Amino acid sequence: MSVNYPSLHEMGIQNPEDISRYSLQNVNDVDILRVVYKRQKGSLLPHSKKFRFARSKRMVVADSGTNSTEILSEISPFLNKVIDELHQVVELKHTHQEHKAIILDEINRLEEEVHTRMTYIKSLVDKLD
Repeated sequence: MSVNYPSLHEMGIQNPEDISRYSLQNVNDVDILRVVYKRQKGSLLPHSKKFRFARSKRMVVADSGTNSTEILSEISPFLNKVIDELHQVVELKHTHQEHKAIILDEINRLEEEVHTRMTYIKSLVDKLD
């Protein structure tokens, strides 16, 4: 299977058919790719894995009249290939309803993370009294 997905293989993903979904976010000019696997109950393999990709920077002319320049950060060309391969793997597996459930699951995870972080910050404020 890795012959069909050379970029995933290069990242160390040996069984792309085990991938359930993926997400991508940008934090401080670093793209963070989270790959989620479908695992059998009791499996010792990780449920998800994160990969970090530095963004490439390039200088462009922002205003040709004043000759001012601007630095743009762009997604890595390798990461673009990886995302194309992940899209092929995942799109074949999910129906519209499954995509909806995945998005709702991501929203729930985000809400839990925000709630946990807010509770922690409030406890820090309480300690200041």
